[in-house]
Amino acid sequence: MKTAIAIPAHLASMRFPGKILANLCGKPVIRWVYEIAERARVADAIYILVDSEEVETVAREFCPNVIVTPPECYCGTARIVHALDQIDGDFIINVQGDEPLLDHRILVALSERARSSTANIITPIFKIIDESHMDDPSLVKVAVCHNGLALYFSRSPIPFVRGVAKKKWLENFQFFGHIGVYGYRRAVLENYNNLHESALEAAESLEQLRFLDNGYTIDTVVADAPTIGIDTPANLEEARLAMRNR
Repeated sequence: MKTAIAIPAHLASMRFPGKILANLCGKPVIRWVYEIAERARVADAIYILVDSEEVETVAREFCPNVIVTPPECYCGTARIVHALDQIDGDFIINVQGDEPLLDHRILVALSERARSSTANIITPIFKIIDESHMDDPSLVKVAVCHNGLALYFSRSPIPFVRGVAKKKWLENFQFFGHIGVYGYRRAVLENYNNLHESALEAAESLEQLRFLDNGYTIDTVVADAPTIGIDTPANLEEARLAMRNR
């Protein structure tokens, strides 16, 4: 089984334009992400999918596989689908270009699970231990069944723990948060443009619900902790502090 890592690198961002090129401890954010993919040593090839000349120029300084894609691709998965005929891999891991603190061991775990699982998609989750995460809509929660397959993803805390005061939920049930990295079987991406947009996907604004609503299975691996994505300038400062402390 050939494994590829695809890194969609979208320059525009409503909350933080140009974040993937922002300087993070001497390197652009996108370069940190690429080096994480290299460190995992699970990919036969690593690709950066760019949507601007500015990002292309930077990416070609360190990545031999840079693919130019249209700016109008509405999400990272759609960008990978657009470039799929240029990506050589049976299992393709989608790593967003704004995740410079992603633990490379997550990519190793996804690759290993792909060899033992029959699921269409594999994604990492983590145990929620911080009560502030429960009602944070930017942190996606996931309900899983006994064998690790995802049942549903939501911006709300799931499941509802009946008969227990909400402030006691974490003491009575193990909640999981989602980390936005996906490993796809190639056939899933080949069929992507045939999938109807899910009403659940539209309601929650979560692309993974399109796959569940169309009958695909999503397996999970449990990571040690959540990661810091660069969505705002404040996140960039958090990442700088984390790297200095590390």
